[in-house]
Amino acid sequence: MGLFHQGLTGILPVSNFDEVRAFYEDRLGLVKTQEWTDREGNRRARYSVTGGGFIELHENDRTLPQGPTSFWMEAADINGLYSALQKIGGMDLFDPIEDKYFHARSFQMRDPAGNATFVVAYEKNVRPYTKDSVKGAFFKDEFRTVLFVDDLDATYDFYTTVLEMPCVYQWNECAGDKGFKYHAAGTEAYIENLHRIPLTKQGFATIKLYAVDFDACYEKLSANPKAHMIRPLYTNELGAREFTLEDPDGNYILICE
Repeated sequence: MGLFHQGLTGILPVSNFDEVRAFYEDRLGLVKTQEWTDREGNRRARYSVTGGGFIELHENDRTLPQGPTSFWMEAADINGLYSALQKIGGMDLFDPIEDKYFHARSFQMRDPAGNATFVVAYEKNVRPYTKDSVKGAFFKDEFRTVLFVDDLDATYDFYTTVLEMPCVYQWNECAGDKGFKYHAAGTEAYIENLHRIPLTKQGFATIKLYAVDFDACYEKLSANPKAHMIRPLYTNELGAREFTLEDPDGNYILICE
């Protein structure tokens, strides 16, 4: 058993909360599992995604890197989904659907805050266009938080050695496309370190992990200088204990009980 259990969460600090909430709720049909406010009255919302993962929206949260950042989701019916999204006014489908060299079909879209989602279906799962795509069931199986990084070696050491996550896949297609995929927590929730030029602006990201044994995890990581703890033990607005690490590329890792 690793340090973390189900609940890998990608956190999106946003100033246009209502627009972004409508994107994930109304357009993508994600299920909201929780909504609350912070101590200053700013809104928070949490959505369940596939693979045992979550996405959280944080209104006006200047304590975290502001992104934008990226996710990776697997489509249940990519042709049907793309057709449905094309019919929605204002959808930013900035990377059109096409067959890729890695035996998959994919497209990319941006939310109103500029965060990107890479949507993919592997060849064996690509179906002809159908009209039966049901909002709320657009996605299946795998979810990834995608971190574009400059130093793959340093981030590999951080996620595998410090956070003790198994690397389940790696690729080196060319000088401009390298990466690692780590099993973070849950059934099919992963963190991806990607070294290539993004098609859309990328900033530093924030992810949240839930410790199996919070006290033991805190003791272990606080004693490891490679963990780079930037905020020691504190209590968040929901009354849960947290601490914050920074990976070698400047992304924040919130570890929660």
